[in-house]
Amino acid sequence: MEIALNLQTGGGPARAGRDRPNQCAMISVAICTRNRTEVLRRALDSIASQATSPGETLVVDNAPNDRSTETLVRERYPLVRYVREDRRGLNFARNRALAESKGAVVAFMDDDAVADPGWVAAIGTVFAENPGIAICTGKVEPFSLETEGQRLFEANGGFSRGERRIHLPVDRGRKLHGLSAPLIAWSISVGTGCNMAVRRSMVLEAGAFDTALDQAPILPGGGDLDLFWRMLDAGHEIVYEPAALVRHEHRREVAAVADQIVEHNHGLIAMLVKAGFSARRLSRVSIVLFLCWRLIKPGVRLARRVVGRDPLPAGILLRMWWNGFRGLGSYWVARRLAERWEGER
Repeated sequence: MEIALNLQTGGGPARAGRDRPNQCAMISVAICTRNRTEVLRRALDSIASQATSPGETLVVDNAPNDRSTETLVRERYPLVRYVREDRRGLNFARNRALAESKGAVVAFMDDDAVADPGWVAAIGTVFAENPGIAICTGKVEPFSLETEGQRLFEANGGFSRGERRIHLPVDRGRKLHGLSAPLIAWSISVGTGCNMAVRRSMVLEAGAFDTALDQAPILPGGGDLDLFWRMLDAGHEIVYEPAALVRHEHRREVAAVADQIVEHNHGLIAMLVKAGFSARRLSRVSIVLFLCWRLIKPGVRLARRVVGRDPLPAGILLRMWWNGFRGLGSYWVARRLAERWEGER
């Protein structure tokens, strides 16, 4: 049964403050997880500690190896709804969350993240501002910087998008990293999937998350960026709200961080290839030009590394370069596999 309140009729900031409990009742928090019970416990505790509670919280257990996550949720968190999705892949789990959620807004947080107590309230305020907002992304700070790997990930840019709110496409004329940039560049710089909330009806109407993306090991990453771009290309709005804060536990080992950086670049290239084929005709030139830039960017960074002006070791940059070119054909391979798995349900 759908919750009867309507987020799309919210007013401006003053009214949003008064109506915040009702806004938050419209939100379903979804945490997609796989075989990581201990970090999931920490994430769920942070949702239970929100200053204003969401309408519901659900855990989507993606192709688990055992029943430890189900046991944890059922025994320790009786108010949290447990859902199992046996088709392995993050976007299968995200789409299951969309299908199962009761709220008008679904707020996604990674299982290795911890939400600030005001996270849910900040998201509710954003969606109350106007009905054209399809997605709200939030600030992501490191949970800790204890290891060399965690510090390297942050030195490479991390997940944070700064302290200033971004509203797309309204702010597309602003400088991005000091340069003018097309909307496709903004779409991959406005946030990340470990802290994002979506207006459920709009995302479902657009076809939900693409299950060919975020499909390790064939095509890891790209699903969040693909959704951001598709919603902007369809004429909807995205807001990055730094007040919607979570803290993410980065991978600890340098080797694991290197793999993640390389995988993200691989997924990004595949997502841009897909965007070039599916975007409106007038968008394609800017997408192709941006794709070419992203293909050569690791080489540019490698040259900067030689003179000590890039944080990543040369070996990681070389892997990024090679795997970026591999990404040119990865989407179609992953798409065929996803279609086979979709037919198995």
